[in-house]
Amino acid sequence: MKILHFSDTHLGYNELDKTGTNGVNMREQDFYDSFIYVIDKALEIKPDVIVHAGDFFHRPSPPNRPITVALQQLKRLSDARIPIVIIAGNHETPRNINTSPILKAFSTVKGVYPIFGQQYETHEFGELVVHGLPHINDMEVLETELDKIKPIKDKINVIMLHTAFDRYMTDEYGQQIFPEERLKMLNKFDYVALGHIHDFQKVKGLETAWYSGSIERTSISQDKEKVFCTLDLEKGKNAEPKTHVIPTRTSLRFNIKNCKDKTIAEIEAELLEQIDTKTQKGALVFIEFKQMAAMQVDILSNRRVHELLPDCTHIQIKRTSVSEDTTYSSDFRVDSLDDLLSDYIKNEIDDTNKAKTLINKAKHYIDLYESGDY
Repeated sequence: MKILHFSDTHLGYNELDKTGTNGVNMREQDFYDSFIYVIDKALEIKPDVIVHAGDFFHRPSPPNRPITVALQQLKRLSDARIPIVIIAGNHETPRNINTSPILKAFSTVKGVYPIFGQQYETHEFGELVVHGLPHINDMEVLETELDKIKPIKDKINVIMLHTAFDRYMTDEYGQQIFPEERLKMLNKFDYVALGHIHDFQKVKGLETAWYSGSIERTSISQDKEKVFCTLDLEKGKNAEPKTHVIPTRTSLRFNIKNCKDKTIAEIEAELLEQIDTKTQKGALVFIEFKQMAAMQVDILSNRRVHELLPDCTHIQIKRTSVSEDTTYSSDFRVDSLDDLLSDYIKNEIDDTNKAKTLINKAKHYIDLYESGDY
């Protein structure tokens, strides 16, 4: 059985105040382009089943455009008779019981099997059984649903989870943490298709568990290639997924060290030496100026850096002052409002636990506001 595994499409994600010629936010369009690319490739590869491991949308109540793009592309799979199973991630799972799950709309498309009701489900496709556990807000409910999970004898069993493990935890509000005492259960499955972590990677300590990663960058700190996975599954044989690179906007990172020992002209020359004229066009760029003198911070302004690199889509700048051992960050960031707020709280509050609690609360209220669930 040939399986295609991808995840974390985050349709509807947008950032920066830049629009393309079509009037759509440029970063929002990047996510649509990557999603359509995966669907195009799926129609070429013709897998027996596609599994999407959560965070299909970026918000539980997405606007019309991402819903339209999603339905158009899923209809293409339906017409090609390629089934797809989609589990809900933490981003599209409502936190208010009065909000209807957006994935419910996919039930109207033939061959699309959404799993969204905060409960475990299975779907069979010949010799293959796809087990899906969507994001669940309540840990007690999660434990109850985990009790139901069991591979089916003499079948090829794939389980889909949108979850974090202790070693891969993030600061994201509402993430689901897989109970450590249940890890051995996952080794009973022929493949564990994971979502939530945005880089492609295997989970250490598990035999067949892989994150496919996100299809686009939700942060400039994510500088690895974006991929989707395919694998050929046979009963009783471990299969390692094959990665397929998704073309994305170039992301570049540069460090200029010991700025205090250099003139402004020398710093600018070093920066231009590192950045090729062709590669900067349309790129997302992160620049860190380390150990700057106070006067250099004022002279090498954001405007000046943008003048030096006019063809970049976005430039994020970080400056470290040698005199005060403090960090200055550019006002222009590729990160979301969640990330901006998190950085601010971390800088203002020394108590790590208190800061983390405040970050989670702040993200909760941002999500409520943007989802319309308040």
